[in-house]
Amino acid sequence: MLSKECFTLIKILTDKFINQYPNTPKHMNTLANFVFYRTYSRYLPNKERREYWKETCIRAVEFNINLHYKHIKKKGLELNVQQLRTEGEELFDNMFNLKQFLPGRTLFIGGAPNNIAEKFALANFNSGFLNITHWADFCDLFYLLMVGTGVGFKATKELVKKLPPIRKDIEIKFYPYTPVEVSQRLQNTNLIGKEYGCMELLVGDSKIGWVDSLRYYFDILTKIEYRHVHTLYVSLNHLRAKGETLHTFGGIAPGPLPLKELFYKIQKVIRNEIDSNLVPLEIIDKTLVKVRPIHVLDIGNLIAATAIAGGIRRSAEIFLFDIDDYECLFAKYGINGTWSEKNHHEILEKMNQANIPIPKWLQNFKQTNAYLPSLSHRNMSNNSILFTNKPSKKFIDFLFTMMRAEGEPGFLNFSSAQKRRPNFDGVNSCAEVLLASYGVCNLTTINLVQFVKETKITNTSTITRKLDIDSLKKAQRLSVRAGLRTTLLELELPKWNEIQQRDRLIGASLTGFKDAMELIKADLNYEKQLLKILRTEAHKEVKRYAKELSVSSPLLVTTIKPEGTVSLLAGGVSNGLHYSHSSYYIRRIRINASDPLAKTAMALGWEVNAEIGTPGPTKESQFKNAHTLVIDFPVASSSKYTKETISAQEQLTNYFFFQKYYTDHNSSTTITVKNSEWEGLSEMIYKQWDDFTAVSFISHNGGSYSLMPYESITEEQYNQLIKDYKPFDPNILRLFDNKDSNTNS
Repeated sequence: MLSKECFTLIKILTDKFINQYPNTPKHMNTLANFVFYRTYSRYLPNKERREYWKETCIRAVEFNINLHYKHIKKKGLELNVQQLRTEGEELFDNMFNLKQFLPGRTLFIGGAPNNIAEKFALANFNSGFLNITHWADFCDLFYLLMVGTGVGFKATKELVKKLPPIRKDIEIKFYPYTPVEVSQRLQNTNLIGKEYGCMELLVGDSKIGWVDSLRYYFDILTKIEYRHVHTLYVSLNHLRAKGETLHTFGGIAPGPLPLKELFYKIQKVIRNEIDSNLVPLEIIDKTLVKVRPIHVLDIGNLIAATAIAGGIRRSAEIFLFDIDDYECLFAKYGINGTWSEKNHHEILEKMNQANIPIPKWLQNFKQTNAYLPSLSHRNMSNNSILFTNKPSKKFIDFLFTMMRAEGEPGFLNFSSAQKRRPNFDGVNSCAEVLLASYGVCNLTTINLVQFVKETKITNTSTITRKLDIDSLKKAQRLSVRAGLRTTLLELELPKWNEIQQRDRLIGASLTGFKDAMELIKADLNYEKQLLKILRTEAHKEVKRYAKELSVSSPLLVTTIKPEGTVSLLAGGVSNGLHYSHSSYYIRRIRINASDPLAKTAMALGWEVNAEIGTPGPTKESQFKNAHTLVIDFPVASSSKYTKETISAQEQLTNYFFFQKYYTDHNSSTTITVKNSEWEGLSEMIYKQWDDFTAVSFISHNGGSYSLMPYESITEEQYNQLIKDYKPFDPNILRLFDNKDSNTNS
């Protein structure tokens, strides 16, 4: 594995090779450019602009290929530099032309200044999971979210028994916020003993500083050496002020408030004050209590909300819990704004039919739901029941009624996952990776649409299309090799590093699959053979490459991730294994109103609206009041078979198809369900339970509302919109970036 020992890196891509390429490929459309500049392009202070796509590809490829170089040098193995250059050139060419992609996290931090991709090595990994059995596990959760990793966490009734009792009597006092000079800021957090049972916490201005402040807090609440402490004084004066730039990972500093709120709200959780409908905590003595899984969920969600406020673009979580944990099952009941009395009575009826006990607060929910705004943090995670045995059909019917009405909970078949991975513990936030506790995985992607070759028949207007299988197989080999190289990194958290080096999980994913298959008019047998070929190619190459590197071969190799962002970067192709939304549609993307990209969109004359609910009698006044803006992008798909024409049962069949012929882990799937389809889906899941691992279901009511993420339009509407749509102009973005002192640098 790669330690922090330094080696002089080699330049993989020569100037002669790089100079052949423009800054951006011609087929990189406006949507792709916007998503790239929003998500992956780093600001270059010396050039006073953000990276071009070519520069991002160079940076990420150089970083990834040099992981091989450093590993071979450290091991003292034979090195073929020309072979590395050839591979780097092939990988660069495919990435530049939107044919395949390194992990999205590496696209942003790989090769960035100050060696941050190795200092924060976990930031290269899309997915992580942990069981919560120690209070310090929350600190790991906090850290992974702070570096951008999507995390799953689990708290069953058995697991929480391992959590030591925690004190509820500590008083927290915050000093008034008076920021110190930049030169005087502490980076690390310090805990200082004071007289008469008091301690002082000086919180450092860094990710580690924030995480360690939480670690010290839990230490004081749970460890015997701090039993004498009754008051904790906290200074947040070393944190940068709200609005200052976050240089390493990008974003804007939130100031001290989010961390202050985290401490206060965790204290309310421990005192059982955050949800008035929960039964009292078990009291160990006058000051110590034992928490339940619902409290673990609340603390984990509060941490995720703090990570987002701390500058991370997203905090993605999934929470797993027992089948009979009704506190967790109903944790988000009524807080998503879709509650209705009719749905409520249907749920109670299904509970009676399945012999599920109905808590008193749920019976009286119509009268008691005023408390719900205080639980908005619970929206930070998707919550799923972990089934160790096959449930009854009536219980599945109840779950589908809940999902139709409330969107959750989801559910996961533990036994099915164990067949694929015997030491399975849980999943990442989108459930496409099967993980052990403290396990991570990096995910790479191939865009099949770009491997469709068109040929015009001489003297005719006829165009034939076929898949370039040889190039696709080569791309799959490059994909798994890039993934395996990422596992050579030494992770900064020792427990996580140990599991990662043991398992070396990778996830070779695909996107644009359904669009590509429709372009070449493939039948089901062709799809099956193609998936088998790509799976075989991945396994064969990764085993060969692991032997070359003298490391263990990955435990699991192939997956299908949601591909939400990468499919947009690829130009709006059908994401992952899904069908496109429609043949023609508007794709809407939300962005912070103060972001220079939002200002660029308005300057270009794109359709931009203030988020739903923004106050103001006119559009102009709403823009002034908006925190979030919504930007319209017209998209054309090659597909006639879309989510609007394909039934939910066909979508689920497609999931099982990928599970059988391609995927080692799990295939991330979101199935859109019409009102008439729920009952049939319940029956289908029950009958095929042994083959099912995890899928998301969302209700499609056939209606519409303002500013939907996807809105179907006609071909005529698309042509009219695209005719007047100005292409993305990075020079305009540059002007706004440099006018804004809070630019994302």
